[in-house]
Amino acid sequence: MILQVDGVVFRYGSVAVLDGVGFTVAPGEFLAVLGNNGAGKSTLLKCINRILQPHDGAVLLGEHDVRRLKGGELARCIGYVPQRTESTRMTVYDTILLGRRPHIEWDAGRRDYEVTERVIDQLGLDDIALRYIDELSGGELQKTVIARALAQEPRVLLLDEPTSSLDLRNQLDVLQTVRRVTSEGGVAVVAVMHDLNLALRFADTFCFLLDGGVHACGGPEVVTPDVVSSVYGVSVSVTSFHDVTLVVPL
Repeated sequence: MILQVDGVVFRYGSVAVLDGVGFTVAPGEFLAVLGNNGAGKSTLLKCINRILQPHDGAVLLGEHDVRRLKGGELARCIGYVPQRTESTRMTVYDTILLGRRPHIEWDAGRRDYEVTERVIDQLGLDDIALRYIDELSGGELQKTVIARALAQEPRVLLLDEPTSSLDLRNQLDVLQTVRRVTSEGGVAVVAVMHDLNLALRFADTFCFLLDGGVHACGGPEVVTPDVVSSVYGVSVSVTSFHDVTLVVPL
């Protein structure tokens, strides 16, 4: 199932935050949405997930317009991890099991528990499965909410700044986990990111937002000094170190 964002327009009052944004994401592809603060990155994710209703344009999952999907259908197709997650007095296991709600009619069944346990194993959460999420570190909590989204068995995973407030080790761990699990499962990932170097390390494609539109979109070849300078207003060099592409401010 291919995610297609086609000419999405969204306004806050008379101000157009998104003005004709469009791109496609294939199964197993990791797209990083990049841009400065206020560029509309989080708004874009909310339009894709129908939290916000675009004023124009469309979001398609395969041939289906998300505006015409029922709530349960949408939740079975799209998993969403927001910037902030409230900690509650629930165990990690029960929190991840909640991700199965779009698939449960009356009560959780064998399949729901199997998926929950598989996701816990995939994300390496076995040792903390019975801990309460208000006792977790930032990295453990982030993995838990990503696991909850993956338990929905979505075809599209939306991540809003998945590494914010994480230390270096947890940034790498979380993105390595997302990269592995989504590639193996053929999930299309759209992640809002601020760290260009983390994006270059883990994403396949890159969408730079500027002035409400798409300034550049494509593979690593679009991450050029001119593009980065235009979007962020900072002169940079794009170089390579140990076969890893890096953006270095000048």
